[in-house]
Amino acid sequence: MKKTFYFCAILLFCLLTGKVVAQAELSQEQKLQKDVEQARNQGDMARADQLAKELLLLTDESDSIEWRAEALYEQARNAMERNNYEQSTTLLNQSIALFQDTAQRKRLADAYRQLGLTYRYQSNYPTALEYIYLAMQIYQEVDDKSAISSTYNSIGLVMEKMGQLEEASKAHNQALKLHYELNNEQGIASALYNIGDIYRSMGDYEKALPYLQDALKMDLAAGDPKYIAYSYNKIGFMLIQSGDLVQSRDYLYKALELFKQIEAPRDTDWALTSIAELELVSGNIDLAHELINGVIKRAVANNYNSLLVDAYHVAARIALQQNELEPALKLIDKGIEQAVANDEVGQQVQFEELRVKILIAKDAIQEAFDALKRQQALDAQILNSRRVDTIARMQAQSDFVAQAQRIKLLENEKMLQQATLEREQLSLRLWLISISASCVVLLLGYSRFNQRRLNRLLAEQVKQRTQQLEDKNSELIQAYEDMESISMTDKLTGIKNRRYLERFIEDDIARSIRLYQDWNTDKASKPVQADIIFFLIDLDNFKDVNDQYGHVVGDKVLQECVVRMQKVFRQSDYLVRWGGEEFVAVARFTDRDSAPLVAQRMVEEIKNSPFSIGPDIDLNLTCSIGYCCFASSHDDHAPTWQSTLAIADACAYVIKFSGKDGWLGVESLSQDLDLSTDVSTTNLHSWNNSGDIVIHSSLQPADLKWKAS
Repeated sequence: MKKTFYFCAILLFCLLTGKVVAQAELSQEQKLQKDVEQARNQGDMARADQLAKELLLLTDESDSIEWRAEALYEQARNAMERNNYEQSTTLLNQSIALFQDTAQRKRLADAYRQLGLTYRYQSNYPTALEYIYLAMQIYQEVDDKSAISSTYNSIGLVMEKMGQLEEASKAHNQALKLHYELNNEQGIASALYNIGDIYRSMGDYEKALPYLQDALKMDLAAGDPKYIAYSYNKIGFMLIQSGDLVQSRDYLYKALELFKQIEAPRDTDWALTSIAELELVSGNIDLAHELINGVIKRAVANNYNSLLVDAYHVAARIALQQNELEPALKLIDKGIEQAVANDEVGQQVQFEELRVKILIAKDAIQEAFDALKRQQALDAQILNSRRVDTIARMQAQSDFVAQAQRIKLLENEKMLQQATLEREQLSLRLWLISISASCVVLLLGYSRFNQRRLNRLLAEQVKQRTQQLEDKNSELIQAYEDMESISMTDKLTGIKNRRYLERFIEDDIARSIRLYQDWNTDKASKPVQADIIFFLIDLDNFKDVNDQYGHVVGDKVLQECVVRMQKVFRQSDYLVRWGGEEFVAVARFTDRDSAPLVAQRMVEEIKNSPFSIGPDIDLNLTCSIGYCCFASSHDDHAPTWQSTLAIADACAYVIKFSGKDGWLGVESLSQDLDLSTDVSTTNLHSWNNSGDIVIHSSLQPADLKWKAS
């Protein structure tokens, strides 16, 4: 026992001595630099500034060019954390000039990358990319994989602000892959955050939210207040869109508190802009107006150009809410002017869309039409099918890495539980041995009493830990099963499959129901663009194509059909290969009044242009379409999305019975309908006769046939 004690004491002394020696090997400059980074990461900017000044003074004494460059770089990082981009730019240029005279290529690249990021925050995106690519070139020369992966993140951030979402998505997914290979937790969190932000910028908040929530969990574990605040603010903003205003308020005010703590004025105003949006949606118009006016004033004074665009957009919507149409138009003009200067095409689209609404409210139809044409021209510039397809293909990779990261976390938890269990089992054995030995010197009764008590206590602890370990095993098994089913893309056509729809449609349904419930309970005005419409699109006589020309030609026809669907439906809508020649399109958050127009456009896209299947061989095809608008406005309960799709399917069958090449749709359903049984064309006919459904069709009522001939 004594030998063991002495051995442990000697080992502990060696470890402590080695730590002291290791610390002693650090120079005073190195220690100060590490302390600056630590203080900055902890959000203690006052201490970070003081330490950076001490480092700069120390370099005056040593006359070291290398360390003077490091000191200037640290001061620049501090200025950037405080959103003082002009000062950061000046300091970084000074640092770069010194690094160029040293052999520190890696640190020169770090300074280039940071300079690029300062230009990004100043909305000078071309210059930002120039410096970031300079950094990437050096990182690749020195083969610094960690820095390369972080630089991909930086490239993605700039590309996103420029509206180039395809390139941004590529960069962020590349960063995610590299960070995962390097086991870089902070890098993985940043990449997940940035991919989530891509989906947010596309308006797909439901898809964005899991990425940002995963990033927040990792940021909280790392403890960096800046990144935690970023995640809080983005999640809070998206919760506004989903209608969860209570939780949104909690997230946004946490972000505001952290931004103030780290003394980041631009980011503080970013959080205040989100809070102004929250107050606008909550109906607190005066407070929203006061908050956003303060943000605009400070953004103009401090050249927060990108934030200024967002603030103008919120301010214009507040003016519209107050029916101040002329001031709203002036704010839109200012916002577009700044967005053009920033080269932010996506923001210009949002302003033109808002302008259309205001001009319609003013009954200025021609001006509204002109604004709509400008909006469509901008949409055509940035929302091309190639970019959307690329983002869809990349989702599988990003989802895989994100899921793999979750599995890794579960495995770590499992290992921890296993170690704890083994330690307590060992403790139990030691206690049993100790108790047995004590029996020699203690009274038999007292010994037995203690033995039974300790046995029960320790056995209960082991039982509890064993159960926890089993729970983690179950959770881990479930995670692996989730990994196996992560593919949600149809291989032939490149669009989504049933699994994708089943995974994501429930959140859309819940949001639509919530918007209508708020209106029904007088919590909000009647929602616009809150409907979800299910279209069932079936190619007519497709079996004849396969029989006459073969399945290869049939596959080409299906692929071409998807191209035509993409011309009709929006990028935010779901396009799903349902089976064979059947497709499902879900128009998300639109107005049901537009459904007949969309159905007619789809029929014409198929009918009016032959399908080219080979040299001098064209096929003239048609399609039958059924649609049904989801009954979100039902007071007590809404039908399921499955029954809504079943009604759309029955509508398509009616068109088939009636000669094909057309569409039939159900706009609304009576609340008294029983949808618990299978939906059929006979049901539809009966409901139509009783007035329980409202239908529209490309065919005349007399031409509709409700059953097969």
